[in-house]
Amino acid sequence: MIKEIHAVTVGKKRKRYVLSRVGSTQGRQLLNDLDVQVELVRTVPFAAGEGSSVDPYKWESVIIECGKEIVLTEEQQRERYREYVERNIGAVLEENGVLAWREEAPTERCCSTSQLLIEVKREVKRGSVYQALSQLIALDLLVKDPVMALLTDLTDNWQFFWVSEGTILKAIIKKPGEAFQVIRTLLAQSLPAGTEIKLPCFQDPVKRLKLRNVLPSIAEASDSGGIRESIERYYDIASMLGPDIEMARSVARQVTQSIPAFSYVS
Repeated sequence: MIKEIHAVTVGKKRKRYVLSRVGSTQGRQLLNDLDVQVELVRTVPFAAGEGSSVDPYKWESVIIECGKEIVLTEEQQRERYREYVERNIGAVLEENGVLAWREEAPTERCCSTSQLLIEVKREVKRGSVYQALSQLIALDLLVKDPVMALLTDLTDNWQFFWVSEGTILKAIIKKPGEAFQVIRTLLAQSLPAGTEIKLPCFQDPVKRLKLRNVLPSIAEASDSGGIRESIERYYDIASMLGPDIEMARSVARQVTQSIPAFSYVS
């Protein structure tokens, strides 16, 4: 049903986003197509004596023949930085197994209980933020429970993203010890969407939602333009990963209920 309505109401070639190539321009367009904004929330540092100190990751470099120092790429140091992250997360990772790495996700190989996607960049640039956001959106569709994404240089830039009320929220932490405490607290619990959780260094409780639950409802649209835009949002998301059955059913149900003759259908 969705496909037929899409053909009638939209009648144009839909966009397709390649996650590995999403930069600033495509990233802004993706968020615009989904009608999702990104907002920064406040964080607070640990009080004196709280938490544990963790040294920043040291990016390796080599000296070439001319004496110039070259820092190795993320790919060249993948094994080292993974070991650094997993060592500092501790036992909670082994117990829950709910961590997804950027180079392995989002794919169907992701565990259905994945709660956190980590994107590591030696240097965090503007385009890196949009890549992390696109990965968050994709992982959100692949797993059952609400998720978060972390974009970090493993030194003094740790950016956490999650879906909230009609928006994507972002929190920035500067110290590795504080960031790892956030990660450990997050991974130690598995809570349904909409449940408020208290995370270290976050000023307010965090309420993570599923993206499909915060996109504008088709039933709220009063004309075909609104219906067209909502269906297009669904196709923008599906273009990244293929069809999402649960979301498609939800969209189809909303479209049906917007038709007077079928408004009683639940």
